[in-house]
Amino acid sequence: MIDVKVNTVESPELVAKRVETAVRTVGEGRVKWVHPDCGFWMKKRSVADRKMEPLVKGRDLFLGRK
Repeated sequence: MIDVKVNTVESPELVAKRVETAVRTVGEGRVKWVHPDCGFWMKKRSVADRKMEPLVKGRDLFLGRK
C-alpha cells in the first residue's frame, strides 16, 4: 500500500486503490489489516509520519468511512 523505498507520499486515493487491487487479487475477506511493513524504520521519522496519514485515510476510503 505504501512504498517505503521512496520519500514521495502517496495519496489516500492511491492507497484505497491498492487495497482494492489486493482484495481482488487474494479474494474477498482475506485482507484483514492495512498496516506498514517493517521498512518504515529506514525512513526519517518525519517522512514515515507523513506516509502514515494517507495509509489510514486510504483504508478509510476503501471501507467507505469519512
